[in-house]
Amino acid sequence: MTTTLPDTRFSGRWIGETQGCEMPAHVWEIAQHGTLLVISMRWENETTSSRMDARVLADEPAFTIGDHKATLVDPQHFIIPAWDTNDARGGDGPDYDVVFSRPGIAELTASAVWRRVRG
Repeated sequence: MTTTLPDTRFSGRWIGETQGCEMPAHVWEIAQHGTLLVISMRWENETTSSRMDARVLADEPAFTIGDHKATLVDPQHFIIPAWDTNDARGGDGPDYDVVFSRPGIAELTASAVWRRVRG
């Protein structure tokens, strides 16, 4: 019997860039406990954070968070389609995809990664 270990590539700090709409960056710290991800999140212009939980999927490099699926597209980026909802904009406009990158150089390629993945 083989035991499949949960994907651990999501642990650590990630910076999210909303695609197609000017928004502050999403700053996430992800800690992993087995298949559970505990996410401390805040907007870049805020000092207080909130917490969310997510679950790593067993059969692909992804996790579920509420009704959304975050997919690792390379070691430095994951994408959550329609993650940035219009709740943050007073109900004005559609939902937008968010590309999360490791801090640093990877952040500079977030839009290019999104365009490549979205085709």
